[in-house]
Amino acid sequence: MFLLSLPMYFVISFNNDLPAFPSISLGVQRALMITFFNGPTGLGGMRVAIQGERGSYSDEAARKFFQEGGYEPLSMRFLEEVFDSVESGEAEYGVIPVENSSTGSIRKSLDLLLERDVRVIGEVKVRVRHALLGVKGAKLDDIELVYSHPEAISQCEGFLKSRGWRVIPSFDTAGAAREVAEQGDRKRAAIASERVAELYDLEILAKDIQDLPHNTTRFFVITDEDEWPKDADTTSAFFATRHVPGALWRALGVFARRNINLLWLESRPIRREPWNYSFFVEFEGSLWEGYVNDALDELESESIWVKVLGTYKRTSVF
Repeated sequence: MFLLSLPMYFVISFNNDLPAFPSISLGVQRALMITFFNGPTGLGGMRVAIQGERGSYSDEAARKFFQEGGYEPLSMRFLEEVFDSVESGEAEYGVIPVENSSTGSIRKSLDLLLERDVRVIGEVKVRVRHALLGVKGAKLDDIELVYSHPEAISQCEGFLKSRGWRVIPSFDTAGAAREVAEQGDRKRAAIASERVAELYDLEILAKDIQDLPHNTTRFFVITDEDEWPKDADTTSAFFATRHVPGALWRALGVFARRNINLLWLESRPIRREPWNYSFFVEFEGSLWEGYVNDALDELESESIWVKVLGTYKRTSVF
C-alpha cells in the first residue's frame, strides 16, 4: 500500500500483514499529484504559518522561499499549530525546520510529518548565525540570564559553557529577543539573529556565537494540496517493515539496484505503538521519473506500508 497521505492519526499493527487504514492505489495517488507547483514566483499575499515571530529563522526561511514581501506570516508558538493551520486551511503553506547541520534532525517535525495529512513541496536552507542580544547600553559582564529556543541553545553550547549564565528555553529566538527588549533589564539577553536586533532595537553583545561556523538549518515547505513541482529532483517518504530478519536490507535494496542515492535515512518510533518503528528516507530523483516510481512500487512490496511525503527541489545554502 503506497500512501501519499495518511489520516490525522492512525494505528499500525505489526502483528499481521494488514494495516489499519484503507489501501490507496499508486495510480490514484499519481492522479492526485498532477497539480503542478511552479515555485514561489508570484505568490504575493500567501498565508504562511511559521513557528515563531518575525525575525525568527523560520521567518527568514519563509522570506527566502516566498520572496521578500511575498507572503503573510502567521506566527505560531508550537510546531503542532503550524500543521493545524495548514490542515485547517487557515494557512496555505507552512514552513517547518527539519534538520540542522550541527545538531541533526528536528525529531518533532519528522514525527508530525508522519502523522499529519500534509505534503512537502519545497525546501530551503538558512545559514544560522547566532548573536547574543541585550538591551541598549548592556555589556557582556552585565548578563546573568540568557533566553532562546532549545535548538539555538544547543548550537551555542561552547560559547555558553564558558560563562556562568543561567540559560532559559523559550518558544523561539525572535520571541525571546522581544521579551528581553520589553523587560529592559541589562541582566537579560537572548540568542537570535542579528536581524532581530534591528527589529527590537537591541544591542549586539557578541556575533557568530554558534559552535560551528557553517551552521545551517534546513526547512520543509508544506501544504495540504497535492502539488508536484516541475523541477523536483528529490523525494521523501516513510515506510515500515515487518519484524523479520533482513527486512530493512531488502527494502533499501530497491534503491541500490537502481543506483538511487540516499540522502537521509532515520528510524523514528511510532507513537502509541511502543517499540515499533518507521523509517524516514530521502533520496535523489523525482516522481516525474519512471525509475523512482518503480523503486517505490517495489518498496511497497517489501514493506507493510509506504507514505510518500512529496517531491521537491533541493536548494543550496545561499
